[in-house]
Amino acid sequence: MRKKFSKKVLILLLTFANLVVGYSLCRQLMVTHQESEVRLDEYAFEKSMKKTQKKIYPDLSKYDHLSILVSISQQKMIVYSKNDVIFKTKVSTGAKDTPTPTGKFAIEAERGDFSYDDSLNRGVCYWVSFKDHGACQFQSLPTDWKGKVLKGEMKKLGRACTDGNVRLSKEDAKWLFEHMPEGVIVSVH
Repeated sequence: MRKKFSKKVLILLLTFANLVVGYSLCRQLMVTHQESEVRLDEYAFEKSMKKTQKKIYPDLSKYDHLSILVSISQQKMIVYSKNDVIFKTKVSTGAKDTPTPTGKFAIEAERGDFSYDDSLNRGVCYWVSFKDHGACQFQSLPTDWKGKVLKGEMKKLGRACTDGNVRLSKEDAKWLFEHMPEGVIVSVH
């Protein structure tokens, strides 16, 4: 009788232990699942914000001593007022075989809201010259003849891939075109 009781107790204890372990594992999986759902929700929120959130562009009329720095190594354009950063954005500079010239330049009078090259079958919106009166410009990503950014070009932003010009998103290029005054110093390095 003692052996049977021991076996029953042992079976009961093992069953109870299995239930406890099973419950713990199930609970851990539920918590992990909830945490990953929260992380996914946060990720989805961040992605949607990036697509829908509008950039806030500074009103340049409220600043003095403006200057622009284009960092080729970081593929960034930074706008300063004195020594304070007032705007920063991702750009694309010249490819290895067609580099963006380095040095000190200035925003020139030449600018336009659209230019199209039939031979290349592409255009640019909102260009602003900063070297040799149109030879080197800030400009939008390449567009079709209607001004729509070409498929895949947005993904190239932040990579050295241009013909020497400095490319910006269409929105950034429009802001620069409409608000950056002539004579502002442009340093490219």
